[in-house]
Amino acid sequence: MINRASNLLWLLLVFIASIILLNSCEEDITIVEQDIEAFISALPSHVEYPANKPYSLEKEELGRLLYWDPVLSGTKDVACVSCHHPDLGYADGIDFSQGVGGTGLGPNRTAGVKTRRNAPTVLNTAFNGINNNGVYSPETAPMFWDNRAESLEGQAVLPMLSKEEMRGADIAESVIIDTIIQRLNAIPEYVSKFEEAFGDRQINQERILAAIATFERGIVANNSPFDKYMRGDVTAMTDFEIQGMNAFIQVGCADCHGGPMFSDYELHTIGVSDNISPPDRGATNQFDFRTPTLRNLNLTAPYMHNGIHATLQDVMEFYEEIADGDGDELNANLNFNQLDEEMRDLQLDDDVIDEIIAFLNTLNDDNFDKTIPNSVPSGLTVGGNID
Repeated sequence: MINRASNLLWLLLVFIASIILLNSCEEDITIVEQDIEAFISALPSHVEYPANKPYSLEKEELGRLLYWDPVLSGTKDVACVSCHHPDLGYADGIDFSQGVGGTGLGPNRTAGVKTRRNAPTVLNTAFNGINNNGVYSPETAPMFWDNRAESLEGQAVLPMLSKEEMRGADIAESVIIDTIIQRLNAIPEYVSKFEEAFGDRQINQERILAAIATFERGIVANNSPFDKYMRGDVTAMTDFEIQGMNAFIQVGCADCHGGPMFSDYELHTIGVSDNISPPDRGATNQFDFRTPTLRNLNLTAPYMHNGIHATLQDVMEFYEEIADGDGDELNANLNFNQLDEEMRDLQLDDDVIDEIIAFLNTLNDDNFDKTIPNSVPSGLTVGGNID
């Protein structure tokens, strides 16, 4: 009888402890969820266009053709898509993009002039600069790893001017845009399409960039499991993923990777190691780079401004070592005190890495425009030399 009573008492204590533990876990999740929209939120369901450059289907379709047409490159062998391809999440899958002279796509691309930074994805760049209240300006949206351009229109011109990316060595930067305009004017189909898009036959830099930007603003992936969850579908994420979301906020990831795009669009010194010489010192010579979005990471590896980390596990381990004060992974040109405060205050340990990665995977959405034109008006190879 004594043993039976003892066993019953033990089972009762285990049951009570389990209830307390379950209630405690549920309370933790609820507390974070009540405040979650102060840190991260779903993407808007629609895209805003500049007031003076409204959307039209004709502009979008013209922009698609220009995006895929190597006629915009000095060497006529590189298109925008060479480094931002839909099969690679509108990035290119390699650490440093290869521009003029290259052949092949993504990891198979060879012989191109090597750039000094990893190609950011075009996906969701329509929302660049968005804050946690869903407010953003398409006219001033920050672009590139160093925020050196504003708006998709401002971004679109710079690869054409770049000797490494699209211009090549044979045409001077001062005349490349005029050269491109002359080429387009010599192609009757383009002349007709510019007239359809803009109301007359004039082709100029502003219209070229407006068409490309209109197309790129339509490349959105805004219906991930996380977006569905935040819009009220409580079945869209698992308990483990929700725990990862909570941990993501609690350890400090959301301090920089906040808002609907999981980026504050600010420059930060986080201490990523160099893998290029001379070293890339960032926007202000402080090894500072713009916070990248965390959306569609399953499609856009490798990671960081120089593609130094091949997997999300590698990225998380880098942050964990920095959080531990371990200098082995720190950029050799920096010391710990030179890192941004958000990095120095990071409270990450390996106990939560798996669940945070599970949460990051809820930001993936592969339902976006992947349409490839059958041909381009120039008659050149669609996409340039990517086969």
